[in-house]
Amino acid sequence: MQVSDFTDVIGKYDGLARNNLYSIEIYMPRGHKKMGMAGGGGYFGDFYTGADVEKGGTKFLSYKAKQVSIPGKALGTIDVKRFGPIFKVANDMIVDTTTMTFMCGEDYAEHRFFDGWVSGIMGQVKHGTGVSEKSSFNNHRQVYTLSYYHDYVGEVRIIPLDRQGGAIANVVLIEAFPTNVGAIEYLWGTDGEIATFTVTWAFRDWNHTDPHGGWWADSDEGHTGSKFPPSEDTSHFDGPDTSGSGKWTGGGPPAKN
Repeated sequence: MQVSDFTDVIGKYDGLARNNLYSIEIYMPRGHKKMGMAGGGGYFGDFYTGADVEKGGTKFLSYKAKQVSIPGKALGTIDVKRFGPIFKVANDMIVDTTTMTFMCGEDYAEHRFFDGWVSGIMGQVKHGTGVSEKSSFNNHRQVYTLSYYHDYVGEVRIIPLDRQGGAIANVVLIEAFPTNVGAIEYLWGTDGEIATFTVTWAFRDWNHTDPHGGWWADSDEGHTGSKFPPSEDTSHFDGPDTSGSGKWTGGGPPAKN
């Protein structure tokens, strides 16, 4: 292989990706009555910490994600025994969990947000929210009662960026929810560091989708990234929605209003 062949290929496809150019978008649990995506029952309730509403949504988290990982995906296989050599065939899909590390602001809104989501899954919500009119607890949800699955799942997008800050890809975690809010470590010393914690996400599956015209934490609405080639099939996705609500389309992003 000639060096010129290598440079021609790299130049033709706009260079190589950088792992420090990214953003994220986190959508509220479907069942959140005020800001949830369509598809939930509306009975998740408000976060007991108040961090779901005091920042006006989840956009502030896009600027606090210090470390993000696109999860792995693998095929499970089984052995097939016929005449001749034993060989393997695929029999299921295996998706990993993934983690994100967040920096804490002075009000700890980031930590309170994820604590509110995790606690809400187990029934610890703001008093007077998250109950059905037909419930015997008609003014308060009982603590440690498990939420409905379609009420506590949301959606997470990991968005690689180009050098101009435009979205060049969009990895969507489908039916995602936090399963672990990590510890915050403190240490006496002369040089104080920014407090951080790690969130572990579970989800049903993840897919690459078209980044379309931009992403919600970008102040410039102009699109600078390159769209996927036409061969990529994203027909089952309606497109991005910056409002935090929209029609659920079988795992894809919510539809434009």
